[in-house]
Amino acid sequence: MKAKRVLAVMITSLFLLYGCSDNEGSVEESGLASKASESKSSVIDQTYPQAQAEVLETFGEIGQIITNGAGDGYDSPYMDQLISFHAYGPKFTEFNDGKLYDSAGNEINERTLFGDIVDPGGVKQFAAVPGTLKVAVYFGNVANLTFISDFILQIDGVDYTFNNLITLLFIKTKGEWKMVHEHHSAADNEDSFAKSGLASKDFLSKSASGYKSSVTDQTYPQAQAEVLATFGEIGQIITDGAGQGYDSSYMDQLISFHAYGPKFTEFNDGKLFDSAGNEENERSLFGETVDIGGVKQFAAVDGTLKVAVYFGNAANVTFISDFILQIDGIEYTVNNLITLLFVKTKGEWKMVHEHHSPATL
Repeated sequence: MKAKRVLAVMITSLFLLYGCSDNEGSVEESGLASKASESKSSVIDQTYPQAQAEVLETFGEIGQIITNGAGDGYDSPYMDQLISFHAYGPKFTEFNDGKLYDSAGNEINERTLFGDIVDPGGVKQFAAVPGTLKVAVYFGNVANLTFISDFILQIDGVDYTFNNLITLLFIKTKGEWKMVHEHHSAADNEDSFAKSGLASKDFLSKSASGYKSSVTDQTYPQAQAEVLATFGEIGQIITDGAGQGYDSSYMDQLISFHAYGPKFTEFNDGKLFDSAGNEENERSLFGETVDIGGVKQFAAVDGTLKVAVYFGNAANVTFISDFILQIDGIEYTVNNLITLLFVKTKGEWKMVHEHHSPATL
């Protein structure tokens, strides 16, 4: 029973949703299709094929290690190898099962799930849903890997299918690609693990492998300040433009903070959206669905906002939202795990990826 209780929390290196939190009175963003502003930045368009190939090779190695090491033990050499693909440190975050984890928590999650809980030889399939795997590389040293998983794991002799929305942020340090952030959320699929009815259980982080890369230590205070200022502007525009209309100047300003193009992805409401879908979602929610003046609070839960800057030109903003939105005269509290990836292009910070999932507070 313990294995099943902790299983959901463990779907760590691979698994969880946005829109609405588990809290009563929370609200989901809509999943509408749409049109979008065009990308205008070469940083956004550039593909970096060599870096993409390296990241895909690294991801393949991770999958092979997980497959080979399934059920081989918490402290097995396979689990040591798996952990070595992470750049742990103060910047590292994981969102999973409605909760926020640090480096120590991530290591325990991964060792427990793949080393202890999954049966020996129990990774029956480690794959992405066809057409969903994307590797968006920025500046040649930051890569955002996104996909919908199509995993089959055997636990206590039973095969479970895991269809989840997964964000894995990699950076290149000392010639190797390392994970610095993970966000897992349930795909909108009736057969996905999140809807299987298996419960989860919290457990405390005890230790984590030491991190050795100066890239993970460097803070870039000026870039952090710029990103926080940009994030503040976004919040103010959303607040001022609430309910002012789909095509209002406020919504135009909000959309201008995105760097749309073929690399852009959003995970939300259990679904994958492209640039057009993201624009439709944001204009519809904040311009039309929310009442006029209906953004009563746009804030992060105390102590959860983190701006992790890499190389001075890419920033991963993570936090648990503490929003209050008024819709049809009713106020809803929205507590969600939110990942916003920014890149600096032409002197401005722009969003290139969003991942939203419900928080468990």
